[in-house]
Amino acid sequence: MVKYLSRRGDNFVAPDIPFDLMIEILSSLPAKSLMRFKSVSKLWSCLIRSRYFSNMVASSPSRLRQLGLYMSLNYVTHQECDSMEVCNNPGKSELLSLTLSSSSNISAESSSLEPDLTFPGMGGYMMVSLRGLFLYTVCKNACIYNPATRQSLTLPTVIFAQQEPNKYVYYFFGYDPVHDQYKILCSAVIFWEDGETITSEYWVFVLEPGGFWKRIEYDDQQPHFPRRQGLCINGVLYYLALTSTYRRNVYCFDVRSEKFSKIQPPHEVSEFGESVDIINHGGKPALFHYTHIRETGVSELWVLEDGGEWSRKSLVLKPCQRHLVDERNFLKLIVHGTGQNNEVILALPFHCYLLYYDLIKNDLRKVDINIATTTPDQWPEVCVMVMDKCESIMHLEI
Repeated sequence: MVKYLSRRGDNFVAPDIPFDLMIEILSSLPAKSLMRFKSVSKLWSCLIRSRYFSNMVASSPSRLRQLGLYMSLNYVTHQECDSMEVCNNPGKSELLSLTLSSSSNISAESSSLEPDLTFPGMGGYMMVSLRGLFLYTVCKNACIYNPATRQSLTLPTVIFAQQEPNKYVYYFFGYDPVHDQYKILCSAVIFWEDGETITSEYWVFVLEPGGFWKRIEYDDQQPHFPRRQGLCINGVLYYLALTSTYRRNVYCFDVRSEKFSKIQPPHEVSEFGESVDIINHGGKPALFHYTHIRETGVSELWVLEDGGEWSRKSLVLKPCQRHLVDERNFLKLIVHGTGQNNEVILALPFHCYLLYYDLIKNDLRKVDINIATTTPDQWPEVCVMVMDKCESIMHLEI
């Protein structure tokens, strides 16, 4: 009960606000306000930091937003650093939050993106988002960032069993909806001197206080080499990887049971050298195969249906849009996820524009990026990430 003094000097007692009503009011406030209100009282601080409240905020329909787009600008290439900790010279980087410029129309043939927020020193490689958080790599170390709370976290260093210096380290971000746990899967791959032998290790980190890296076993007859970020759908991580025989497979990691499985992709996309990436298409894992889009304008979408079979859809670019893929460096084109309305977002590593391919309407458009460093000798290496519709106020702690 709080006592207030009126203008006439009379004392009166304000009624208590029911706790349920207070939670409902707080859950409707912006993340920035909630971060300030943690200092109001111990009760409010404990409530706002609790997993119950952060899940309530994340699942609230009124807080769903449009898919956000973030871009990491890496001015000094540092992806091949052998350090398992963030070294003293990780290179200059910036993280940008991009929005459609006020003069652009998202459905127009010509539109542009411009930064509305800049985070100096943030960002890195292999960025992937999950429920309002995102994971990225600096040197060979995993970092977590929450753009709503501006909190960042560097995970402990993995102490691998094999201490060979030249190893490839990949991190994947998963969520178990049953136990409400975020987990980071680490895959370390070593190519031995004979050029044919591959060995690998797999480690899991639970993102919670007291979390630590735990090695898990996977009896894979053909150790595999991940090539791109994965995606998490309904508690399962999916990613593409090559085997020692240079065959491509889809690997699945059940976040809850921490067990691996393997799915044979269609023969057309299993060969090494094919341009193919895994995407989320309508809540299902799908393979976007665009090897021949420059020569013929044809790409293919393979969707993994509920019964475990692959369905196929062929796409043919409109003749008036073929010039958008007529780049001499087009073989370096990388898929960076899916945006609104199942649009695949593609980008070249050192170019100041993105390509949006609407797989439903079979329509390709170019979107320019308006940032200061647009001359060829200044343009940094780019990593683009689509942030999902969730906003998270989850407190990062290990």
